[in-house]
Amino acid sequence: MIIAGLGNPGKEYENTRHNAGFWAADAIADKFRVDLSQRQHQAFTGQLILHGQTHLLVKPQTYMNLSGEAIAGVMIDNNLSPEELLVIIDDINLPAGRIRMRACGSDGGHNGLKSIINHIGRNFWRLRIGVGQPVAKEDAAHTTLVSHVLGTVSPEEMAVFRLVIAAIPEMAALWLLGMGNKAMTRYNGIDFLNPEQEPAS
Repeated sequence: MIIAGLGNPGKEYENTRHNAGFWAADAIADKFRVDLSQRQHQAFTGQLILHGQTHLLVKPQTYMNLSGEAIAGVMIDNNLSPEELLVIIDDINLPAGRIRMRACGSDGGHNGLKSIINHIGRNFWRLRIGVGQPVAKEDAAHTTLVSHVLGTVSPEEMAVFRLVIAAIPEMAALWLLGMGNKAMTRYNGIDFLNPEQEPAS
C-alpha cells in the first residue's frame, strides 16, 4: 500500500497551507522511522514497515498540479492499484481543526487530486486536512483562494494544525491495517479546536 502527502517543493512553500500534506507525511515518517531519501519518479519515497508488512510513503517533488505524474509512476513500478493509495491533502472546504478521510470522490477543486484522477482514476482513498476559507482583511477587498492556500501560516494557526497532524500517524496506521472505516469513525467528526466534543455518528 502507498501513502502520498501532497505539497509544493521548495523552502518558500514549507509553511504554506497547501503543504499540509507534506506536514502529514513528515509526521508519519517521524512516527514510523521512515527514511524519505530515496528518489523515484520525481518523488521522495521510503519504506514504512508496520506489523511486518512493507508499505510506501511518498512526497512528490513536482509542483502540486503535476502530482499525478509522480504518484502514478511509483505505483506502476510497485504494481499497486488505486485502491491501495491514500492521498493526504489540504482542503479549503473544511475549517482548520477538522480532518476527513473517505474512500473515493471528486477532486473538490484541488489541483493535486485532479492530476492524480487524470492518471489513475478516482477510486483511491483521500485524507483531507482543513485549512478553511480565506478571510477578507481590512486593507483588502478580498483574499483569493490561491493566495490563501499559498499563504504562510501564522504561529497561532500552526498550533491548530499541529493538533490535527498529531492524529494522522494513527489514522494512517489504521488505514494500512485495513481499518479505514474505523479511522473515519474515530476522527472524521472531531473538531480539534474543541477536542472534548463528541464525534459525529
